[in-house]
Amino acid sequence: MLADFARSPHPYMLLDPGPGLRIVDINPAYANATLTDRDSIVGRSLFEVFPDNPDEPLADGVSNLYASLRTVAQTGQPHAMAVQRYDIRDADGTFVERHWQPINSPIRDGDGRLAFLLHHVET
Repeated sequence: MLADFARSPHPYMLLDPGPGLRIVDINPAYANATLTDRDSIVGRSLFEVFPDNPDEPLADGVSNLYASLRTVAQTGQPHAMAVQRYDIRDADGTFVERHWQPINSPIRDGDGRLAFLLHHVET
């Protein structure tokens, strides 16, 4: 699976479902779509890396994404979100407007327990 994850043209991020929602891995397509690089974000908290745009008073990306990820963790079922405005920072730290359709899915270990959350976005 890891080779498929890395080679996929679709943007994927793997999250630890525990407290802090730490980023476990991203594939090159995700790095490209989010203007990030793997080495600078793996191991960090999801919402530390991708906070709401403080200049956008109606920003609700963090709360909506958190709710979706919580739903996946609680139900064990994938959750497709509606198209979501979720601005990201460019290399200079300036927020850039982006719109995504996220799909979040559970990844289970060999015993059927939730091991990871898979976050997939379409731009």
